Amino acid sequence: MNKKLNVVVNMLEKAVVRDIIIYDMKNITPFYDYAVICTANTSRQASAAINYVRKDVGEFNIDVKGYHTSSETKWHLVDLGDIVVHVFVGDEREKYNLDGMYSMQDMLIE
Repeated sequence: MNKKLNVVVNMLEKAVVRDIIIYDMKNITPFYDYAVICTANTSRQASAAINYVRKDVGEFNIDVKGYHTSSETKWHLVDLGDIVVHVFVGDEREKYNLDGMYSMQDMLIE
């Protein structure tokens, strides 16, 4: 796993999210190399995870291209250019089933 992914995973673990999976997307999209998907128990926890990533990646010279988080959503997102991080709340992860769509891709961590 590359250094940038390690930084992202460490920040997500700091927010105590669960079921972190990294998919290698290089062969199916030109827009990003990795998709990181994880689950939070509450929207507040998901927002905290996105905010940890968003605020702390600058220390590692990683740019945030965009993000979406609020206390009312159940799918939170941060775009780091070559890495896109998805944080789902509760069963929302199963509802959108990105894991199912990406299941044919290589997993770097599960």
